Amino acid sequence: MSFCLMLDVDGVLISGRPDDGQAWSTSLATDLGIDPTRLQTAFFRPYWAQIVTGKLDLAETLATCLPRVGARISARDFIDYWFTRDARINPQVIEDVALLRAKGIRVILATNQEHLRAAHLMDALGLRRHVDGIVYSAQLGARKPERAFFTAAATAVGMPPPSLLLVDDTRANITAARAAGWRAWLWSGNRRLRDLTEL
Repeated sequence: MSFCLMLDVDGVLISGRPDDGQAWSTSLATDLGIDPTRLQTAFFRPYWAQIVTGKLDLAETLATCLPRVGARISARDFIDYWFTRDARINPQVIEDVALLRAKGIRVILATNQEHLRAAHLMDALGLRRHVDGIVYSAQLGARKPERAFFTAAATAVGMPPPSLLLVDDTRANITAARAAGWRAWLWSGNRRLRDLTEL
């Protein structure tokens, strides 16, 4: 049965800082004087769900929240810091994506992202050259593991759910994808992506 590979980004295709793979915020306190715990409390916890589903603007929300955590950096500069440090591309995954696409399999990124980082992934990091497209939560107005994400993503790709195969590192997303009629494979990094052709 032919399928379209719906590939998660963070934790599968991209994992942390380019130099060491650690979380992008690992040196946040040292580099910018921002306590990551305070940032979670003031920004991510109250606002991220709305940002990642397109209901709030990332830059505008950060501009309001950064002063609350004592940050002396603009929202734009903070975003640049964040995005450039959350950008380690897994070369083995990229290699296998190329092999799958050479066999005629479409590869679409299916990811929880807000608009700016989705554009950064495709353009600044050059993922546009490696995949056939992207569907993301802020674009769809819903995020994984919400059923609405999978329904809207299938419509956007133009293929029936049984033809969509999600590869994701979050078990809840795998469960939700299967409930929506997709096939799904939990990513652990222990198998090669190209093994999908054998499923």
